[in-house]
Amino acid sequence: MTTPTVRRVPLAVLAGATALLTVTACSQDSTGTSTPERPTSTSRADPANGIELLPADTIYAKATQANAQAGSFRERVNRTDTVSDLRLSATECTGTVDKKQHGRFEIVIKGSDIFARIDQTLAKELDHRVPAAQWLRGTRDNALLKALASYCHQEQFTHPGTASTPLTKKAIRETAGHRTVPLDLIAGGNTVTYLVSADGPAHLLAVDSSNNDEAGDITYSDFGKPVGAVTPTTDVVDIPSR
Repeated sequence: MTTPTVRRVPLAVLAGATALLTVTACSQDSTGTSTPERPTSTSRADPANGIELLPADTIYAKATQANAQAGSFRERVNRTDTVSDLRLSATECTGTVDKKQHGRFEIVIKGSDIFARIDQTLAKELDHRVPAAQWLRGTRDNALLKALASYCHQEQFTHPGTASTPLTKKAIRETAGHRTVPLDLIAGGNTVTYLVSADGPAHLLAVDSSNNDEAGDITYSDFGKPVGAVTPTTDVVDIPSR
């Protein structure tokens, strides 16, 4: 087994680093959201599931529950300030988050262990209090790693969303070759549309915020495929709890 190359960052060096972290994780619930591509996870050969016959809030709850029950999926987010591509489960996360002008980071979560590697731009945002191009290792007890890990919305598996704001069900439509039931949420003059598969498992396949760049778009795919998070073994820097 390869022995990890590890060094430690003194706790004092990290003081204030999280306060300088200007990136904010995009929280996702039934009223706000966020990927660039359209759904590709449901084959037209799948039988109709009849989800369109149910009330809108029930459809939404069943869709988020179906995503959770899949055990894992790929989530891609596209917002004006953030683009991310993550593979998720309740215990794993791996992928990248690009905060554009604020920098980019890679993340790997396996159980309670968090590994994150930031680029030079994000290191500068943090006033170089943490190193770039090396893997930071710790847990959510560290505020900085907790902030970075918050982009992995693993609560989608443990606490599937329910509709806390009224949704309007629309007629089934074709979305990139897939039959979906659109659920519209109107808030502040903007419309966010949740697209639920009308065939096969009633997965939430996408969130379309095309008239609200700040909210952004999300797509979900690769349901049930292993996340395959691999923890780094070289260039690892231990981050203390605080």
